[in-house]
Amino acid sequence: MGSRIRIFDHFMKPLVEIESATTPRAWVLNGYGRCDFSISTSDPKCIEKNFQYGNLVFIEHIPSTDASGNVNGRLPDWVGIILTPREWDYGVLHVTAYSAESILAFRSMPYMDIKGTPLSMFTQLINLSHENANNITIKLNNLDDVSFTYSDALRTNAFDHIQKLIKDCGMDWSITGSVNELGNLELLANLYNRKGIDTNMVLNNNNVELQSPLLTEQGTPSNHIFGYSQAQTASSRVSTVIKDEASISDYGSLQMNQVYIGRTDLGSVVNATQSRIDKRSRPVKLIKRTALDKGTTFDFLDTGNRANIKETTVGFNPQGGFGFESKVKIISMDYNDLSNKVSLNVEVE
Repeated sequence: MGSRIRIFDHFMKPLVEIESATTPRAWVLNGYGRCDFSISTSDPKCIEKNFQYGNLVFIEHIPSTDASGNVNGRLPDWVGIILTPREWDYGVLHVTAYSAESILAFRSMPYMDIKGTPLSMFTQLINLSHENANNITIKLNNLDDVSFTYSDALRTNAFDHIQKLIKDCGMDWSITGSVNELGNLELLANLYNRKGIDTNMVLNNNNVELQSPLLTEQGTPSNHIFGYSQAQTASSRVSTVIKDEASISDYGSLQMNQVYIGRTDLGSVVNATQSRIDKRSRPVKLIKRTALDKGTTFDFLDTGNRANIKETTVGFNPQGGFGFESKVKIISMDYNDLSNKVSLNVEVE
């Protein structure tokens, strides 16, 4: 069954609801995904006003029902902005949209320095994004914080600086959407200590299909990091050295120099270096699976959500042989209405 697709103008006012056989779309943790959909040029709704660049798209998954009439699980809503490419075939218009986080890539930042906890920094970046563009407003919503402070020299756009903040503080973020009682679209900015929930769902042959490769280990580890601030002179540069002794014991010393652009104080450098080594001291283990529309499985799928997995044939087991049992986190997911399956990229924790 196709999803429900509503189009809004760049003032977040409703334009039209359309039908499309499929809306292949992606959700990406701490990034933005893409959605593609098509409409016949003979459809009276196929006019430039409805598919203008900068218009917004809100897509709701319509759950299926099983043979007994029970309603199956529902995927998260998807919201984004129409941009290029736009392609024309004979009798068909193909439209591309990118999830709402990408809007902030088009919000230039003033040349200024900011400092504070992640919540303070995130709030300032969202507020600054509205100073010279008020047609698409993003409200602050779910906002977590940690006690560490960071600094940044703003130079590019809100998306870039939020990505840098998230990378250095080890938190997550998203822009979500909803339609209010007036029928207008609302966008909400969220900052999480850790996005998602622990679902306790087990990924097994009842609810997923295997994808090859079964397990990928990637990301060259760095377990001995020399962190440096941005500075004009050597005398004004501050630095720190952080090691992961357990990783060094296993792999030996794998060193790297890391300069943190925009970070000028020692606290920011220490906190960012610690976050970097927490993520990079060992290779990342990634698994691909295809989730099936069975029972409530789709209810538990969202970026950041945790599930359980048990493998018996891949990965070295510390006790000898192969296999492991672990929590996994959903990093990204792709859905196609026609296949009614969700391709998952999950990270072993």
